[in-house]
Amino acid sequence: MLMISAYVLIEVEPGLDKKVLEEVRKLDGVSEAYFVMGNYDIIAVIKDASQSDLKYKVSKGIRSIKGVRHTYTLPVIS
Repeated sequence: MLMISAYVLIEVEPGLDKKVLEEVRKLDGVSEAYFVMGNYDIIAVIKDASQSDLKYKVSKGIRSIKGVRHTYTLPVIS
């Protein structure tokens, strides 16, 4: 089974950034998460997941957190 890693960019509703970051860091499979500047507020790193696990961790994990507006997933290719 091919295991992949990905960066997930997260846009957050104003005022909820600290709470969302705390919740993202608690999620199984998220190895790192930080505040960033620009169009997105948080970047999370998911390591060594199957494609279906990655999809689940983003759609049912990160996107289910109150305050998350939008995500953009960047799978690592090398």
